[in-house]
Amino acid sequence: MRSKKVAIIGAGPSGLVTAKTLLHNWPSGTFSPVVFDARHEVGGLWPNQSPETNAQQSTGSPGTLDPYMRTNLSRFTVAFSDLSWESAFTQNNRQEAAHQANEIESEEFDLLVVASGYFARPYTPKIPGLEHFKGTGEVIHSSVLEKGRASLSTNTHTTSRGHTVVIGGSMSGVEAATALALRESSSRISTNLPVSSHSNNKVYHIHSRPFWTLPTYLPCETSNETVSFLPLDLAMYDLGRRPPGPVEYNIGPLSDEKIAKTKDYFRSLLGAEYEKYGHSQQQSSSAISDSQPEWVAIGNDYAEFVRSGGIEAVMGRVTSIHPKSDTRTASINIETAEGSRTLDNVTSMVMATGFTPFDSLSFLPKDVRSNLEYNKDDPFIPLILDKGGTLRSEIPDIGFVGFYRGPYWGVMEMQAKFLGKEWAKEHDTSVGTEAEAKDQSQRELLRNLRQPSTECRRGQFPMGDYVGLMETFAKDLEIELLSLSDGENRAGPVIPARYTHEKEDGEVRRTLDSLQAMSCQDHPTAQAAASLAVFRALHGTWTFTRTSAAGEQAETGTVAFIPRYPSNPTYDREYVLETRQEAVLAESQDLLVGGTVLRLSEASTGESSSRIGVYQATTDGDREIHQLAHSLHLTPFYREKEAGEYVIHAEGIHSNATDGPSARRLQYTFHFQGVSISEWECVELGDSHMEDGINADSQAQDRWRTVYKR
Repeated sequence: MRSKKVAIIGAGPSGLVTAKTLLHNWPSGTFSPVVFDARHEVGGLWPNQSPETNAQQSTGSPGTLDPYMRTNLSRFTVAFSDLSWESAFTQNNRQEAAHQANEIESEEFDLLVVASGYFARPYTPKIPGLEHFKGTGEVIHSSVLEKGRASLSTNTHTTSRGHTVVIGGSMSGVEAATALALRESSSRISTNLPVSSHSNNKVYHIHSRPFWTLPTYLPCETSNETVSFLPLDLAMYDLGRRPPGPVEYNIGPLSDEKIAKTKDYFRSLLGAEYEKYGHSQQQSSSAISDSQPEWVAIGNDYAEFVRSGGIEAVMGRVTSIHPKSDTRTASINIETAEGSRTLDNVTSMVMATGFTPFDSLSFLPKDVRSNLEYNKDDPFIPLILDKGGTLRSEIPDIGFVGFYRGPYWGVMEMQAKFLGKEWAKEHDTSVGTEAEAKDQSQRELLRNLRQPSTECRRGQFPMGDYVGLMETFAKDLEIELLSLSDGENRAGPVIPARYTHEKEDGEVRRTLDSLQAMSCQDHPTAQAAASLAVFRALHGTWTFTRTSAAGEQAETGTVAFIPRYPSNPTYDREYVLETRQEAVLAESQDLLVGGTVLRLSEASTGESSSRIGVYQATTDGDREIHQLAHSLHLTPFYREKEAGEYVIHAEGIHSNATDGPSARRLQYTFHFQGVSISEWECVELGDSHMEDGINADSQAQDRWRTVYKR
């Protein structure tokens, strides 16, 4: 049998997994794939480049993402089934791509795979005045905003810099607004701790539809009625959330019931306190239906920046921009549900307005695009495809892999397997009555989503039912889902490693073992997740009351946790604490007490994964000097009586503590409501020796008890 020559357009993850699948999943000689790409590097949007070598960032040319960008899903979802991250961490081999000659050649192939990606070109809407403002102010696309330091090139250090506006309400809008708010927060803190200036510059986030912002880790109940934090994808893509029976793939306009269920789920999960700031709701006077689907964005710090005023969210549409060439600023007109609004003194704009996929399809002949129902005016659904976005039965020799918006890696691997199965057939090319009817039904649902009358009922992603899509592919490919525990097939998260014929593969087993280990609360990853949950929720201002063990010497005041760029590269997050304390009986005397820094390392391995470090900072000229005061070690946390409420305990160990009778210990108790801390307290224990952490010697005497509230 002659090998079928397959041309694969695109050397990103989609093209690479397609080539690997066609070579490894069928007998040798079945397929002969050749991968083509416009760039020298393999990896598509994901080449492994350091910030220093990332030349494309400064030019804004397409291809390379921000080198500081981090995935917003867990390593279990952002992976292929047959390579565990544990193995990837130990492989440091760097593959150099071969140089491509700039020559035009012609070659014939039996089959074509379009794996050139959905995010082909950054999209910027046409807004009156925008082009003029580009000549006076600064306008960039969110894809070239370096999140690591969120610098805008022309005005990062100017004292006259005005407001920054981010336009766009999806993932990149929240990421960009948060990165810029952190830049503003950091710029207000000098080495002369704690806070040296209070700028009036603001970050405005303008979005046209309601959305929820989810932290990267969500609280989940475990089998022993404790609470553990899991990556949001493991929590949301849990098969246990689906109704009993076969899992159906849902596509098409969203129903009122589905919209209501999603809203109730987020409310119960995140809590009412968080909803005030992490849920940008449409106004009641809006002409849009109250049942409009709400989008989802992911960001740990967005809600707290909204709470603290670092970000002002505005729901509306920018209608015009009016540059002022003499001041290099602009006024921006916004149409909101309450009427028109104008923002003045705007010097920078970030267009978080997404990408268009049309460049990825431009090489296809016009008649082929026509048969695929190509629509150049709809970047949401540019093509009408069958079978999970892989084929059109009328053009069976052209397949698509990765032409998809949503959790990416698992779907494109399944798409590659599906194409290989279809193309490996030698004689049976008939569709079949049932399959043809299914294809026609899916086409009609997609066509319906293109209609203006149903546009407001579109979900955020046209193929948004990730769990249903993966299960449907598994059924078509006759893949039995790997269980995570004995007799429990329909439980646990949907991840690529559970959908494979290679049940005994060592890489698959390693991934599944790692996933199961996360359910243990003393696992480094679980500890790191809980530490991040605590650290994230401390952001902002708290009032406190401090009393002695005898109830005497009470003090009150406020403490603000102000985020800034980490001053030590070992850490991922950092707060400077601004404390104002006032004796209860004193006559309006405020005392500024500074010099405390909190740090967090988000690494999920090593001793630091379960610690938050509290440092005392002093200055030597323009240099900060930090000395560790104590570290927080988290201990098991339990659900309380009220639904959605639980506590996390931590023990604070002073850096100069000993194991003798004079050892000092701190007990922290963080009361959570959803993903927000509603109240927390710190108790300093006295001179009694403690052997077993916070549950030790009952005769240990409290020295001080400090209670913090919003």
